[in-house]
Amino acid sequence: MSGDQQPGLKRQLSRPNAEHHSSNTESKQPRTDRDQLASSQDGAEMRAPVVRFGVHPLSKYSQACPQFSEPRELVSFSYDSNRRACMDNRELKYYYPPRLQPPPSLFSGFEQQVKRDHTRNEHIDGLLSALTHIRQQNGDESVLLRDAQSDFVMYRGMLTRIFVTPYSLRDAWSMNATKVGSTIYIEENVTVENIAGRLGSSEEHQRMMYGGYRFETLCVIDTPPEKLLPEELELNLQARADEIVNTNLEYCSVFRTRLGGHSIVSGAEVDCIERAKPSAFPSRHYRELKTVKLLDSERAQSSFERFKLLKFWAQSFIAGIPTVTVGFRDENGVLRGVQDFKTQDMPRMVKNKPRMWKANVCMNFADQVLQFIKSHVVEDGPETQYRIEYDPESQEIRISPLGQREPFLTAEYLSALAP
Repeated sequence: MSGDQQPGLKRQLSRPNAEHHSSNTESKQPRTDRDQLASSQDGAEMRAPVVRFGVHPLSKYSQACPQFSEPRELVSFSYDSNRRACMDNRELKYYYPPRLQPPPSLFSGFEQQVKRDHTRNEHIDGLLSALTHIRQQNGDESVLLRDAQSDFVMYRGMLTRIFVTPYSLRDAWSMNATKVGSTIYIEENVTVENIAGRLGSSEEHQRMMYGGYRFETLCVIDTPPEKLLPEELELNLQARADEIVNTNLEYCSVFRTRLGGHSIVSGAEVDCIERAKPSAFPSRHYRELKTVKLLDSERAQSSFERFKLLKFWAQSFIAGIPTVTVGFRDENGVLRGVQDFKTQDMPRMVKNKPRMWKANVCMNFADQVLQFIKSHVVEDGPETQYRIEYDPESQEIRISPLGQREPFLTAEYLSALAP
């Protein structure tokens, strides 16, 4: 599972310029020309440049992997039961394998869950608050300024979407970007259509989403297992079986890494850790928790490896998380099995199989897209914004200037950046 927040400036949801749908994932001739986007203002036609990056051919990303540095955690924070960002580890959970006898239902407690308010656009407020907290905690202005001057600041979810695009050609995405100093900040472009889709999803889809959260509660406890007596551990295991799911709760790691020539500060939801959190490289002990339907056929196995495993790998690789624990459920939501997958092994699992993905293609593609963004998101100032979007119909990434807009960076953060 994965997310973000913190009160900041009043901001408005935006509408996408267009919606594109395509069931065709075959290669298309990329358009690399500079186009023009027409808009009307006071009856006069204004024209602004749109730049394009064609995904194909994938062969141009087949070289050796670009340099990727192990993520280094800068700070961590939690969202409490009321979705307030707290600069501490109160929501860090500890992994303990779920009990499978009797097999638990992942749909149990669906009606009692506490749901996060998805009508609220949280932007990247939580991430910015965490970076501001570094300065306050250390009392050293240079710490925040050094980390904030990375080439990019964004949540892991945005990086993941870029990473998987060469093999997820049907999945559109849209982001907003702004540049302050030498740093480009990127957030998801949350639209009224996005929110309507979340609120209007079918009950079956909502149950599947809930099942993922429920699986998490069945895999974690609040205290490192090694610090509990046997009877204390048993009490914890009994309590989690009846726990009401609250999707406001979240633990986030903020880390710094480098892909090719790009320094990146990112934030990622962390499901749990395997033991008491160490002071150095805690990501080596973090663990992702996922659920999928039972792989009861060759086709299901192939689909799992082609699509699910790709996203599991990208998410975990970017954040330096070594293990993904997958819960397999039947069509009634009953948990039938659990399996661990090592992040570093996933590319080898699909190697030389037809229609599968390659890690080096994902990494080189992301490296080139980040350079493309750097080259065209150039105007400085938080009010100056750009739209970065992938269009499945043309299978290209477009960057278009949005002009002057209300900043999505918080006033608190901008104040911290001021000299």
